[in-house]
Amino acid sequence: MKHLLLLVFVAACASSGTTAENTTPKQAAIFQSAETGTLLTERPRASVITVAAPPSNAWLAVKAVYAEMEIPLTVDNAGTRQLGNQNFFKTRVLAGQPMANFVDCGSGMTGPKASTYRIYISLLTQVTPNPDGTTTVQTTFVPMGQDVSAGSSDRIPCGSTGRFEQLFLDRVKATLGKP
Repeated sequence: MKHLLLLVFVAACASSGTTAENTTPKQAAIFQSAETGTLLTERPRASVITVAAPPSNAWLAVKAVYAEMEIPLTVDNAGTRQLGNQNFFKTRVLAGQPMANFVDCGSGMTGPKASTYRIYISLLTQVTPNPDGTTTVQTTFVPMGQDVSAGSSDRIPCGSTGRFEQLFLDRVKATLGKP
């Protein structure tokens, strides 16, 4: 009997090291309940353009657009060619336009929640040289909302309308076109 228990214990230990762990990134859950199931948000996607300019010029253009849009740079890494800010917030207006033009946090009784929520944003831009002398500029915009009027400390994932990323990249192209 002792040998049988020892054999079962050894077999259990040997098989425990062979299980594969799932490391696939998962979408963020927005809400989960027994009645509705789980609601998921989309994974952030980068918006990309290729410009006919050297990386050094594109880098300076991206920096100028951040300044023009009044977004403080906290990431300025020439080694990884990345610029941006991973955690800043704006309320009601971003880049001179209503927040609801860019961010979708759903609607409440008074209209779009993005119009009244504090919107926390991660905005990162990558500037990558291409072998043909052009430069790829890609920017990722990830908003989250917080209802500060209700005293909530929780942030909810919000979606992007895609308009901010387009505006940002259009301004980079326009800045590169200036003498």
